[in-house]
Amino acid sequence: MDRLIRRYDSEEDGDLVLCEKHGVAYQREMKSGRVRYDDQYFAKVSAYEGSEIAKAVNAGRCAMIARHLPSQISTTKWSSVLDVGAGTGAFIRALIAAGYQAKGYDVITRAKAALQAAGLYSDTVYGCEAMTMWDTIEHLEEPERILKVVPKDGLLFVSVPIFADLSRIRESKHYRPGEHLYYWTRDGFIEWAALHGFRLLEESGHEVEAGREDIAAFAFRRDLPDYRDHILAYREMHGSRHYGSSATELHFEAIAEIVLQLGPKSIIDYGCGRSDLIAHFWKDGERTLARYDPAISGCKDMPEGEFDLAFCLDVMEHIPMANVDRILQEVRAKSGRAVFTISTKLARAKLPDGRNAHVTLLTREEWTRWVAEYFGGAQVVETKWETELMLVAGAEVAQASRAPVAESEPRCVCGGEMYLDSFRDPRKPDQEWFMRCRECGKPSTSAAREDDARQKWREEAQARLS
Repeated sequence: MDRLIRRYDSEEDGDLVLCEKHGVAYQREMKSGRVRYDDQYFAKVSAYEGSEIAKAVNAGRCAMIARHLPSQISTTKWSSVLDVGAGTGAFIRALIAAGYQAKGYDVITRAKAALQAAGLYSDTVYGCEAMTMWDTIEHLEEPERILKVVPKDGLLFVSVPIFADLSRIRESKHYRPGEHLYYWTRDGFIEWAALHGFRLLEESGHEVEAGREDIAAFAFRRDLPDYRDHILAYREMHGSRHYGSSATELHFEAIAEIVLQLGPKSIIDYGCGRSDLIAHFWKDGERTLARYDPAISGCKDMPEGEFDLAFCLDVMEHIPMANVDRILQEVRAKSGRAVFTISTKLARAKLPDGRNAHVTLLTREEWTRWVAEYFGGAQVVETKWETELMLVAGAEVAQASRAPVAESEPRCVCGGEMYLDSFRDPRKPDQEWFMRCRECGKPSTSAAREDDARQKWREEAQARLS
């Protein structure tokens, strides 16, 4: 599923998982009861072609594109558009008639064959100026796999069902288990698109005006600041004013106690800014120290080797949410143990473009789960600020943030309580689920689905007793 949505605090509601705060819900078991996109499905799609509603919808979509992307009719340059989930190709033909160079992509075998026969099929989703995804994005288990191919400054046009109240999804005609995997509110969809780098240009009601129910159309441009843009912004901030040096004042006492308990022989300060905090742990030269910050000229090169402990202090909230995985991977690659401090409130400082410096604001629970997944565990250390989260992360730290499964689950051979855990191998597309003992940490056999992981554990426990 979407790697960012799954990070949100959520509440299960039968076959759905609701993230009310972020305006999105999703099917709890993504692979359960999936609709087959076969000849029968293509026949259903084809039945709409030629209807008055379909004609009006396509006219509205073409007009929307024309407001943001010039056609050959208004300029000598052809503008290229790729329609993902093209179906019969009716929209593509309408767009070509409007003066655009357009092709389509679809996973349905008959749709692909029809497009190929008409010379309208694209073998790749790369290389277009604009991408359209009409009634498509809610069907995709991992929509980012398509979104990420839209180039920087490229355009994206989308139509999607919109819900005023996520608690009433099942009352809508758009509630389609196994077919529609995601359900958004208006604000939730715009927020989610922004996380992936897309800025809203226009919201259109032409779909509803044509006779459809609760379908909104959006135009986006992929020009929101990415990781590289943020690094450049912080280089500008560090070069023009005294910024990023408060870690010693804020955290020295608590960090010193942690260092004393762990006794590391080497420490790296990841995202050190201008702070001199790590220098206080030199231990008369007995301890190896290193600093890294891509926005500081003297620290922009990653130190070689691994370290006994990493500091990552007041860093994560400055990272765009889409890049948090990257940072956690880099910190984990340098050390199996790390100390994090993360603010959960807006900052006083502004970025050069006027945005708040804390670009990713998550709850304490959301951050704790995310960090724990990469380090095998994360323990909260109390601070004097309610909005400041401090974590000590590492495989030996009890995963207190993980909620236990029902007491009826069989216990580990050591007598410890079992809880559901997960792992994502970067070499594989899907997440793996398994049961882990809260006492000894021993994992069970993994599975692709949560329920399957629980069932495998029950079977293993039963076999042990028989």
